[in-house]
Amino acid sequence: MNSITIRKTTYRLDFSFLVFNALIFLMRENDTVMMFYAVCVIHELGHLLAIGITGGKIKSVVFRGTGVVITPEKNSRHELFIMLAGAGANLIVFFLMSISGIGGMFRLLNLCTAIYNLLPYRQLDGGSAIGLLTDGTPYERTVNAVLTTIKLILSGVLLILVFLYGFDFVPVFIMSVMLLVSERGI
Repeated sequence: MNSITIRKTTYRLDFSFLVFNALIFLMRENDTVMMFYAVCVIHELGHLLAIGITGGKIKSVVFRGTGVVITPEKNSRHELFIMLAGAGANLIVFFLMSISGIGGMFRLLNLCTAIYNLLPYRQLDGGSAIGLLTDGTPYERTVNAVLTTIKLILSGVLLILVFLYGFDFVPVFIMSVMLLVSERGI
């Protein structure tokens, strides 16, 4: 889709974002969907806070089916901190709610969002962090081979969970396949 630029920041909405959101609304109750979006906002605010703390500026924001991608202007000293700040925000909310004994589903969605975003896919924070640490090193090929194996096993496990538990795991399985396919350029 086309992009727009506001104050030197480019914004783009991919069709995959609309498809993923349509699937979410079809498969879940509205309360759960709204909690999911609130958790996503917490995650993205973590990234934005990290960008602000490091004095960075936002270059672009892209809404994709795999999530929101906020790209700061390059500042290699702080990239890892910014990448992990979203999952960090979700984990902080999860732990604070756990300590206080509140939150229920909202608390668990924060934990699930943190774990999801730390998975080793390049489009997610975990894969981006691994890439930042290994790209251009002698270990790059080995790390990529190990990660591809892990991703294939994860997709297989999720497919088994779909057969065992039904529709609850369909969105997660579809997401794992979308991530794997888009990463491989298939």
